Amino acid sequence: MHALSWTFTAANVPHRCRLPDEQPNASYWQPAEKFNPEVFNKTECDREAHPQWVDCPYESCKLYKDVDSCPNGYVFDLSRIHYSAIYRWEIVCDRQVLKAVIQSMYYIGQMIGSLIFGFLGDRIGRKKVFFIAIVTQIVSGIGMGVAPQWQLFSLLRIGVGLAHPGIFVIAVVIGMELVGPSKRKIASVITGIFFSLGQMALGILAFFIRDYQILQTVIAIPALLFLAYWWIIPESARWLVSQRRYEEADKVLQRAAKMNKTKLPEKWWENIEVSAEPISEKTNAVHNRKHNFLDLVKTPKIRRISFAAFFCWPVVSMVYYGISMNTNFLGGNLYSTFVFGAFMEIPAVLIVYFVIDIIGRKPLLAGGYTVAALCMLSNLIVDGNVHWLISMAQFLLAKTAITCTYASIYTFTPELFPTVIRNTAMGVCSMMARFGAIVASYISMWLVEEFGKLAMILPFASLTLCAAVVVMVFLPETAGLALHETIDQAEGVVPSHELRPLSSGSPTQERDEKVD
Repeated sequence: MHALSWTFTAANVPHRCRLPDEQPNASYWQPAEKFNPEVFNKTECDREAHPQWVDCPYESCKLYKDVDSCPNGYVFDLSRIHYSAIYRWEIVCDRQVLKAVIQSMYYIGQMIGSLIFGFLGDRIGRKKVFFIAIVTQIVSGIGMGVAPQWQLFSLLRIGVGLAHPGIFVIAVVIGMELVGPSKRKIASVITGIFFSLGQMALGILAFFIRDYQILQTVIAIPALLFLAYWWIIPESARWLVSQRRYEEADKVLQRAAKMNKTKLPEKWWENIEVSAEPISEKTNAVHNRKHNFLDLVKTPKIRRISFAAFFCWPVVSMVYYGISMNTNFLGGNLYSTFVFGAFMEIPAVLIVYFVIDIIGRKPLLAGGYTVAALCMLSNLIVDGNVHWLISMAQFLLAKTAITCTYASIYTFTPELFPTVIRNTAMGVCSMMARFGAIVASYISMWLVEEFGKLAMILPFASLTLCAAVVVMVFLPETAGLALHETIDQAEGVVPSHELRPLSSGSPTQERDEKVD
């Protein structure tokens, strides 16, 4: 919910220039006798909403005809949104860009968190990083509800953003590593469904809570419940095996075997050691060394995959967060389009669940990019006065398509990289995605206000089409294949094995196919 809470915390509030003789509690709407057309500017009015007024409010950012500012400050219409950050800190007119700046702080935090938590997740373990991030989110989230200045609010928003990769990305990695190939997709889909439910809850809460401080506090406090996960979630057995901490991995797997009513083979790790025996002293040295970010670009196959992923992730992030932050950019109501858009993410991830193994990762990912682009471009050929239902349908279809893409890429990317650098790769990809989200913040929360929806549709549509081409040309298919454990396996130097210590047969299974 924190990711998109700024959409409502900083919801646009109708405003106008304050007249020279007006008091601090002046009404936004004013009768005709206060208007002097020879001196003051006048803006368009909403006569249906306020038929009792015979004239319009004054210009939102310009008071006098020859002065491009509001020297006396602003008067806000608080009839619909009672207390917004926009109203409190007057983030309007020449300060409008602050709306994008504050939102981008969240993604800068995510970028930092992706680097830190992605690296630490591979070094100290998934579980420890997960709970460091939870505590960070709780402290920062509650602090945002009481921050007195926008500068402090921005710093705390960095903290919330920093925690996101440590919670969401690590949770995805843990889920992928705790289950076998046949269950990877359902683990990713379940994560996506709960993310959608969180967005729906945010939209509904925002509809009923029109005070941003109360709303921020309400969405922050429930995170305290996540502290109980320390006694529920185990460390990733696959990560423990990759670190050769077999006794700890055995405890996790024994617990899983008991829950699944099956028996764990005795000393299963010895079979893994034999089947994955290094082929030379040089390979053995590589196997035992600590890995880092440079391993993503050192070898040719992983380098090709890395650069393709580094392009696809910021594009999907830019489009997803861009249309989520500005749900009514194609038309429609802020709250209804946000909630319905969040709801459409559920069928989107279910589509991924049912077809990703049938048609493969690549066609689904590329298809999602393409459909999202076409939906946005189609809005350019319809009349500006088209019924709002048409605009909402275009938005919902675009949101469904880009959600399919996001769910697919979260399933696809961990399968592209070996275990020893998987969390690092996911962290770097998540960091790259934040560049797209930062760009989306400025486009959807600033440039659209200045230049209209064209400033959002053209870059979003063109980049998604390019991403579709990159997926089909540069990334391998991974559907049904075992996860690589080492870089040598990913490069095809040694065969890959799927770790299956809970099966009745051999604890490993030879990979039938190699990823080119």
